Amino acid sequence: MYEEIRPVTAEEVEEMVRIAAMAYPGSNLLAPEGRTRFTERVKDTLQNDPYASFHGWYRDGKLAGIMRWDDFYMNVHGTKLLTGGIGLVAVDLLHKKEKIAKQMILHFLKSYRDRGVSLVSLYPFRVDFYKKMGFGMGTKINQYQVLPSSLPYTAKDKVVYLGMEDKEEILACYQRVVRKTHGMMIRRERGLQAFLEQPELIVVGCREEGRISGYLAFQFQNGHEKNRMFNHMIVKEFYYENRQALGQLLSFLHSQADQVQRIILTVHDEDFHLLLQDPGNGTANILPSVYHESNVSGVGLMHRIIDVPLFFKQLSRRSFNKENGVVRLTIRDSFLPENEGSWLIHFTEGLPEVIETGEADVELRMDISEFSSLLMGVVNIGKLHTYGLVELDNESALPWLERLFHVPQKPVCTTPF
Repeated sequence: MYEEIRPVTAEEVEEMVRIAAMAYPGSNLLAPEGRTRFTERVKDTLQNDPYASFHGWYRDGKLAGIMRWDDFYMNVHGTKLLTGGIGLVAVDLLHKKEKIAKQMILHFLKSYRDRGVSLVSLYPFRVDFYKKMGFGMGTKINQYQVLPSSLPYTAKDKVVYLGMEDKEEILACYQRVVRKTHGMMIRRERGLQAFLEQPELIVVGCREEGRISGYLAFQFQNGHEKNRMFNHMIVKEFYYENRQALGQLLSFLHSQADQVQRIILTVHDEDFHLLLQDPGNGTANILPSVYHESNVSGVGLMHRIIDVPLFFKQLSRRSFNKENGVVRLTIRDSFLPENEGSWLIHFTEGLPEVIETGEADVELRMDISEFSSLLMGVVNIGKLHTYGLVELDNESALPWLERLFHVPQKPVCTTPF
């Protein structure tokens, strides 16, 4: 019996799509029309996208598992970092519980590590499955269903319609937001074009001094089976560079009150409710003792550091809050043993350096999943210590560690893959 993992060829796309269709039945890939569209999309990606690839797990030459790899450049604390993304992980129904998914994930991690990549990400089909593989949870998202009139109104005189002819300006605006936002990924023109080609998508933007400083993309959705006038606005994308652009776009949303029942939008911002006159989501649910339900939240994108010392070397210009001292990191990584170990990190005016010898001010012992969340700024070390997820040999150093690892902004990632 011969087993291997290798790139999928163009001749194997139909079989790959068959496996994906049965692994994700909710994606409507079993229907002929959906299957045809997906097949064409996969073929187009294979032929025209140098940053994406499909890989398969084979037994005696027969495809039994699939996955998609993506190369991304992410803003990681101000550093443009090459990272890896994995998606479309699927195993043929006849080969479930044979540890094929585990082998594919491990192959992905080792391959990107060998390429000199220190950080990878994924959207989990099950959080616990990937947490056991060392992936740390990312920032939660919050979905609001707000009355348009609850949003603030200032002015909307700079809001204009945008279309495919504005693609370059939209992309430029997005990339400027990326450069200011930890966790966001640089977007490629190919991806933006596919997004703008979605049917029934409407895009408006704020044009200030000759350039777009913010935009939102949305679709209408009927919200009542017996009333075609009862519609919601589903916001697909919402980016802004400054408070003026935000104010203009919020005013545009506010002005839709006569036509739209609820505006449904998803944000990473934990303080978004402060913008709203009425943050209630229409359920009228009350949480004990008197807390009005405002939104639902969810855990999604997960991050994983796959080369601890390399991660610090690649972030050598990122200041950890100008703090000075030496930390010994002892990291457990049972899934990727080559990433397990103990390292000394010397911080000078906040700049990290991996050193061979020296005295540590404090030692941290933790699992790679929590360590990944900590270094990405998803959680502070004080919480991890309270939860028993990090062990310190010198607990008096905890206030210093909290200052060292503090980040002003949790990672924000809106890139689907």
